[in-house]
Amino acid sequence: MKNVIKPETFRKLGTYEVSEITEMVGKLSDKVWSLEDDRKENKFSVFHHTQHVIFRFPPGNQNPSDFYTNPIWEIWKDRLLPIMDKITAHYGHKKCIYSKVMLARLLAGNRIDRHVDGAGSNLLTHKMHVPLITNPGALFTIEDDTRHLEYGSAYEVNNIVRHAAENNGDEHRVHLIFEHYDSAA
Repeated sequence: MKNVIKPETFRKLGTYEVSEITEMVGKLSDKVWSLEDDRKENKFSVFHHTQHVIFRFPPGNQNPSDFYTNPIWEIWKDRLLPIMDKITAHYGHKKCIYSKVMLARLLAGNRIDRHVDGAGSNLLTHKMHVPLITNPGALFTIEDDTRHLEYGSAYEVNNIVRHAAENNGDEHRVHLIFEHYDSAA
């Protein structure tokens, strides 16, 4: 596999209809968030105020062609795949693979510390963020570029340079995050 070309910081790919997914996210109880977060393998200290629901993930975050799928994916895939396919269509992949798919909930009044995602899978995939629940105080910083990511908009982000997030709002911020690559390339 070849390394993909990342944007310098952010690349906005358009705005999409995500209300059905947002409604499903709103039905997730704190207990489900906690249970799913307990089984994640990406338990890095920078995520001390972030909970994840992991649908797909490459073991050790190494090889994106070797990923596992958690049972909860079966409940969500029919809602997530159509929007993910629309977002990634402009890449022109012959065979698009989604090796990492998750929901990330940054708790109100908290942050994700500045960090760089390690090598392995991160160099070989495009990383997407789609805000499903957000507020004006939810900010994402890549290097020195700080932005509020808009509800329903899809952004490719450069995760192999310094980045961080903060949620200065009164409600939790939730993003659909996924990584993709062309397995035919």
